[in-house]
Amino acid sequence: MLMAFLSTAAHSQQLKAIDPVIGFTPDISNDAAKNQQRLNRLYKHIDSIINTYESIEDARKHLTPRQIEIWENEEEYSKEDHLDISTWGCSWYCGGGPDSIYASSTLKPYKDLDYKAENVHDFSLRTAWVEGVKQYGTGESITFKFARYSPPVTTVEIFNGYMKSDKTWQENSRVKQLKLYVNGKPYALLNLKDIKSKQIFNIGSHQGQKNALILKFEIVDVYKGDKYDDVAISEIEFDGTGVHCFSKGTLVSVPSGETAIEQLTPGDTVLSYNIHTRQMEPAVILELAQQKHHNLYELEFGEIKIQVTEDHPFYSEGSFYAVMANHTYGIKAQTLVPGQEITFFTDGSFKKIRLTGMKKIETCQETYTIVRLDRNKIFFANGALAATEEIPFPVAQHNAPDNQ
Repeated sequence: MLMAFLSTAAHSQQLKAIDPVIGFTPDISNDAAKNQQRLNRLYKHIDSIINTYESIEDARKHLTPRQIEIWENEEEYSKEDHLDISTWGCSWYCGGGPDSIYASSTLKPYKDLDYKAENVHDFSLRTAWVEGVKQYGTGESITFKFARYSPPVTTVEIFNGYMKSDKTWQENSRVKQLKLYVNGKPYALLNLKDIKSKQIFNIGSHQGQKNALILKFEIVDVYKGDKYDDVAISEIEFDGTGVHCFSKGTLVSVPSGETAIEQLTPGDTVLSYNIHTRQMEPAVILELAQQKHHNLYELEFGEIKIQVTEDHPFYSEGSFYAVMANHTYGIKAQTLVPGQEITFFTDGSFKKIRLTGMKKIETCQETYTIVRLDRNKIFFANGALAATEEIPFPVAQHNAPDNQ
């Protein structure tokens, strides 16, 4: 037993340690609930004003700058609870996330409170997973399973402790260190601070391809609570790559010309690109996606502008490029930097055009993409060769496309 313990300890020492980037600190004070209710009423009043006009443009003329700011920040002001930290509809979660969660132990329910594993991923600080063994729960774990080809996970975000109130957080024990396992193998030690802020850990890119991706978090060390041994974690959330879309107004090439991407419907025919024959071919849309995103960039290729999520791959001469390098659905996209050439079909021929500038778009916007075509997996967005979401597929290495 001693030799086994020493072997385990030695292995833990060899693991890389990851310290967090500190995110926002939620207000879990007694006054926070009253403040949220006030904001909710204010948002609903502004929303009712806007709904009396035929267009948002008309409504804006009758609102103050402060009212417009509140209405545009819907996620902050319209949430039902001050402990709600939901990011649905404007994040990686529109295409990613675990499909099952389970824990090695769970504290027994008390009255109307439960401490189940799913609490750790319900986007609310009102609930928490609490381990169920005596003493301080070292060795207990919680595990997340992600389906094959689910968008890659790059980031773990943790709210440490039982966050439903200042008092509850102080009385219960918190995690000091977690051991992260990737598909059953020890990968890293996550060093948590004893604070109420979101703690963000960059863990590299992980994706299940041949099999599901399994991420397990094991309690190694704890901060002792003032009253209870029980160790609690309110939230473990994720971020990553692999959810890519274009903004409203992006023009998609069709046999008769171009159509705005938001106007496309399943069954419509668009122009696709065959990487083997290097020819344009008509293809029927089998599936589309529409989601809100916050990770948008505006790319400038001379006079051509494209608004796209940071991980959407563009195709050029057998390689893929994106604002943020990623390994999306099995495709390795290199970093797209100013000066890089991307292949376009414009003015009746294929051309390579250099990226001349890029800027981040600070607002959350509705976005659109083609998920699946009946043939080929590249379509044309504002003339650029862009991948559908249904990948991977074999990539042919070749010179620039022939002019059509």
